[in-house]
Amino acid sequence: MIRLGYHPATYVRQEIDPDTAIRDIAACGWSGFEWSPGTLRHAYEDPDAYARYLGEIGLGISGIYCSCSFADDAAIADWRSTVDATIDFCGAIGCGYIVFDGGSTTLQRDADTIQSIAAEANRMGQRIVDAGLICTWHQHWGTIFEYAAQFDALMAATDPGIIKCTPDTAQLALGDFDIPATFEKYLDRMHYVHFKDLDAERRFIELGRGIVDFPPLAGMLQDGGFDGWVVTDLDYTSLDPRESSRHNLRYLREDLGFAAFEA
Repeated sequence: MIRLGYHPATYVRQEIDPDTAIRDIAACGWSGFEWSPGTLRHAYEDPDAYARYLGEIGLGISGIYCSCSFADDAAIADWRSTVDATIDFCGAIGCGYIVFDGGSTTLQRDADTIQSIAAEANRMGQRIVDAGLICTWHQHWGTIFEYAAQFDALMAATDPGIIKCTPDTAQLALGDFDIPATFEKYLDRMHYVHFKDLDAERRFIELGRGIVDFPPLAGMLQDGGFDGWVVTDLDYTSLDPRESSRHNLRYLREDLGFAAFEA
């Protein structure tokens, strides 16, 4: 079963209020949306009310994105608190995925640092798993895991039964990863994937309009029995965000054939 999710970033960047953005994402036909604890702070205060709201508009939350710099003890303590609150919120509203990310580029890119971050991820990831949820690490440009050597070391240092893998196609392209090889390597750990395109000037762009070769990647997921979310989290667009959202969903469903695998 494959579900398709969207991030409201393009709407918010063009000063469209979050409620309007989320309602349009639902009207467009996406199954869920991804967001972060900061933007859902009001919802954390009354998850039952927010669950009713989502039920009214027919939209779920694909996953909640909890990032951490891991730069010092204070940052880690704040992240732990956020993850704990997110576990409670996800349990209340029926969101199954918490997405980790981070590792400031001010940190050393050495084995000790990676092992330390992996230990923190395993520790908090176990709490997520114990709550019946799935924890996954999102590879991201602008972190110490932006290149393959460090990211592979992180994946090797984390427990695959606890920490799953969320590759982001555009972020992988920025880091000069071999994208098909990365998908093949981590397919068994993939339950939550970001499909995002990148143009020749290394800027994010609508799906199918850039340099990422999506059909082979979609085929790997479909043929490999992928069970989870394919999320588009385009950060910005030159289009009306409503038009961009509809293009991206149409590309996933029609051009990549995900419509045949949707729930």
